[in-house]
Amino acid sequence: MVIKVSYRKSRTQATLFIYALLLIVMGGAAVALAAWYMGAFDQGPTVPAGASQQTSSDGTENESSAVSEEQPGGETSSSGDASSEIITDDDPLVNAHNTTKGSEEFPYYICVNRKQNMIIVYTMDDDGYYTVPYKAFVCSVGLPDPENDGAVNTPIGTFNTTNQYTWRLLEGNVYGQYATRIVDHILFHSVPYYEQSKDTLEWEEYNKLGQAASLGCIRMTVEDAKWIYDNCPKGTTVTIYESDKTEPFEKPEAQKIPEDSPYKGWDPTDPDPENPWNS
Repeated sequence: MVIKVSYRKSRTQATLFIYALLLIVMGGAAVALAAWYMGAFDQGPTVPAGASQQTSSDGTENESSAVSEEQPGGETSSSGDASSEIITDDDPLVNAHNTTKGSEEFPYYICVNRKQNMIIVYTMDDDGYYTVPYKAFVCSVGLPDPENDGAVNTPIGTFNTTNQYTWRLLEGNVYGQYATRIVDHILFHSVPYYEQSKDTLEWEEYNKLGQAASLGCIRMTVEDAKWIYDNCPKGTTVTIYESDKTEPFEKPEAQKIPEDSPYKGWDPTDPDPENPWNS
């Protein structure tokens, strides 16, 4: 009788042990299944609506991003460079073109003096270095940004150009002609237009050429922006610095557009045959 009790007790304990083991295994499986289920649906942050890029048949890119967007007035935002320190003439950044060897593929090196709102283009000497001043353009770089501790959103540094656009659609339903991307959302482009039409120029902004006026991009006349578009292929080196140095050329002056001019919707330098300034 004692033996039977011990046997039954042992069998009961074994059964309980098996049940407990099954519960542990099933519980672990349930946890693993739950973890898999949650992971399968956790794909990280979703892409904001409209964040993709679309290029139309005429080459106009429509880009929108919730992180860094084209700003009203035809300019683009960027982290910029908070430094306002003036660079000396012997600074390596100012003289980077002198120590850079070129090639037939890239005949020009573009330097932007942010302090002077002026662009100097260099070409190669007999040894292949960009030491020969070639052209000068007047421009408008970014204004100090009060929301970024007064930083200028036209960044200082050396970059290589990428995409180019005959018309660049910007947030605020404004456009820039002959845009060349320098870095991120910073471009060379014409003074903005209200529409994708050459007779809708923001002429008041055009008259600011030669002084800081943008939100970061480098504004130019149509003629000058087109020259970069036509002659400086993707990959051209651009150095942006801030200096009081005497540049090899005097800063050109852009023609002013009178408020009462019947042609004020046109950039006076636009080579288009329909430009009334050319008649």
